Amino acid sequence: MKKKSILIKEFHHKELVKISKTFGSQYGDLIESMIIYFKKTGINPIETINENPAVMVKVLDKRIVAFLKVQERDILKPLRNEVYQYSSEQKKQYDVISKWVQDAMVKINQFDLNRTESLTKELDKINNKLQKQKDAFLEIAELIDAKNKSGIKGTLKSLFEKDADK
Repeated sequence: MKKKSILIKEFHHKELVKISKTFGSQYGDLIESMIIYFKKTGINPIETINENPAVMVKVLDKRIVAFLKVQERDILKPLRNEVYQYSSEQKKQYDVISKWVQDAMVKINQFDLNRTESLTKELDKINNKLQKQKDAFLEIAELIDAKNKSGIKGTLKSLFEKDADK
C-alpha cells in the first residue's frame, strides 16, 4: 500500500487528533472510514459543514410527515371513503333482502295457516259425514233387529269402536 500525505489547516489537524482519540483510531484509518462513509451515504461534507444533524433530522422528519399526509390525502382517505360507501351499499342490499325474506316468510306462514284451516274444515266435514253414516247404520240395525236378537247392532258398535281406537 502506497502512503500519501495531505495538507490541512492546523485547526482541522487538532480536530482530527481529538476525533481519532475519541474513536480510538489512527488518522489514516479514520480518514479512510470518512471517505467510505461519504461515498456510501452520498453526503457532501462541504455542503453540510455548519448543519447540525438534529436540524437535518427535523428537515427529514418534516419531509416524511409531508409525504405521509399526501399519501393519506391521495390514497388512504379516498380508499376509506370507498370502503365506507361499499359497506353502506352492502347494508342497504342486506336490508332489502332481509325485508324480502321476512315478507316471504309471512306469506308462507299465512299460506300454511290458510291451508291448515282449510284441511281442518274438510276433515271436520268428513268426520261429520262419517258420524252421520255411523248413526244411520246403527239406526238401520236397530230397525232390522228390533229386539236385538241377532246382535247386529252390537257388532256394528264394536266395529265402529275399533275404528275409533286406530
